[in-house]
Amino acid sequence: MLCYIPVFGVLPAIIFLAVQKYRTNPKVRFDAFQSLYLFVAFLVVSSVLPAFLWLTFHTFGFRSLLVPLLKLVLFLVWIYLLVKAAQEQQVHLPVIGDLAARSAAEQL
Repeated sequence: MLCYIPVFGVLPAIIFLAVQKYRTNPKVRFDAFQSLYLFVAFLVVSSVLPAFLWLTFHTFGFRSLLVPLLKLVLFLVWIYLLVKAAQEQQVHLPVIGDLAARSAAEQL
């Protein structure tokens, strides 16, 4: 559950992947990697996407609506994952979950 707390960013996920006790647990590894990939998606939406939209779309209305909406969606997904992890249910997100499952399966 600690991996999904947005206030701490990626620190808990990195710590769980570094500590030997948690590194061998497949559920913890999956949640840590999914949290890391979700954080990367949030960074892309926060910094890369606005720059890309500024270069391609010069209409301010489209840019001013899309980026905050995507940030809100990612934040709500993060909260949803936090609640499900607190209920000890594992959620597999469509694209990010596939990457996390592949990363969690490696190096075991």
